[in-house]
Amino acid sequence: MTMTTKMIFSCIEQEHHLFGKINRPVIKLAVYSVRFGRWLEIGKVLADTGADISVIPLPMGQILIHDIEKGIPMYVGGILSSSATINAFVHRIKVRIGDCTFEMPVAVSVSSVIPPILGRQEALDRFSVNFIYGKELTFEINI
Repeated sequence: MTMTTKMIFSCIEQEHHLFGKINRPVIKLAVYSVRFGRWLEIGKVLADTGADISVIPLPMGQILIHDIEKGIPMYVGGILSSSATINAFVHRIKVRIGDCTFEMPVAVSVSSVIPPILGRQEALDRFSVNFIYGKELTFEINI
């Protein structure tokens, strides 16, 4: 028998250099640090359906992964500006959102200014995601 789990997250208001105050869809999740052998909670992770892959900044990657450069090299772009690309290394990490635990690929950026982003590949694509009037977002999954 399958059961549907629903999680609700509030959007947070932030300042945008062009648009003034905007509401951003952010979630809280936990990631498993192989390096330290425990779960670490991360707040304010941007849920971005336009992101092909999830991304984390270098300092967070250093906490989670022993040797970042042993990952698959790639460039990530469109995060800070539409023309900038940043080197990153792809690794698989274990993530928990509510009661749902899974592995997903994550690009560890070599930059520390990249915000943590939850993208589609093996992450948002697992859920039915609804953005509700810029106020909240819901995740639903059958478990």
